[in-house]
Amino acid sequence: MVIYSGSFQAGAATCAGPCMIAAVRISPRPSCRYIAIMQTPSAQPQILIADDDPVSLRFLATALVELGCNATAVVSGSAAIDACMRRPFDLLLLDRRMPDLGGAMLLRALREQHIGTPAIATSAELDAPMRAELQAAGYADALTKPITLDRLAQALAANLRGWRDPRAQAAPRAVVHTDAAALLDDAAGLASVGGDHSILRALRGLLAGELEGLCERLAALPSPAGLADTLHRLRASCRYCGAPALGDAASQLEITVRADATNTHSEFMRFSDTCARTLVALSSKIS
Repeated sequence: MVIYSGSFQAGAATCAGPCMIAAVRISPRPSCRYIAIMQTPSAQPQILIADDDPVSLRFLATALVELGCNATAVVSGSAAIDACMRRPFDLLLLDRRMPDLGGAMLLRALREQHIGTPAIATSAELDAPMRAELQAAGYADALTKPITLDRLAQALAANLRGWRDPRAQAAPRAVVHTDAAALLDDAAGLASVGGDHSILRALRGLLAGELEGLCERLAALPSPAGLADTLHRLRASCRYCGAPALGDAASQLEITVRADATNTHSEFMRFSDTCARTLVALSSKIS
């Protein structure tokens, strides 16, 4: 395993057969090229994930390990090409929108390098024209975030020959139902991660760290101009973490910003307030 930046942790986990999980702290800096969450033995399917959203990346990597796969994760399109040039993979999960290269353009770049690995696109938004574009580029499937564990398993079954879901023999996990109108919807968050409380807690910890930096940034911003890409990524994180109020506020502000509306003050203030209150709620959940 090659790690270019970040901190490393290793530990044991319960899985199908002997395994080791290695986790690397995801840094938003461009210098952070690779993170990896890996499971042995090496006979397991090798899957590459490319996504610039740390919560989506963490969920997909953890979910793939739970589904009996080895997962290598990168944070950009260029890093995905680099990883595929270094070693073979059985399947690629590629985000449609990344700062440097994503979606159809990324897959075309991979094919130009004679990398024919089957690929699945992921995105927070997938309408009919987007799906048609991805299909024309050669994607085998396209998954809308948040991607549930069951939907991910369906995609693996359709694109990995001989793969079997290791959860078939596992006992079902309990799902806790909470008020869907709350700042944090535990039921929605657990549904996104297959009912796994430990995964949800880890993802919410990542989101809390993201919001700490974002709240500081918001306090120094005179206007939300330039926040569109940040808001787009945040919406996916909110879906995985069961944070519907913040996801809705981010969506409304993104629409306003992309429309170049002159009066963004009310949406900006609503988003800033929801961001701060969600951070407090997350802190109480993960403390």
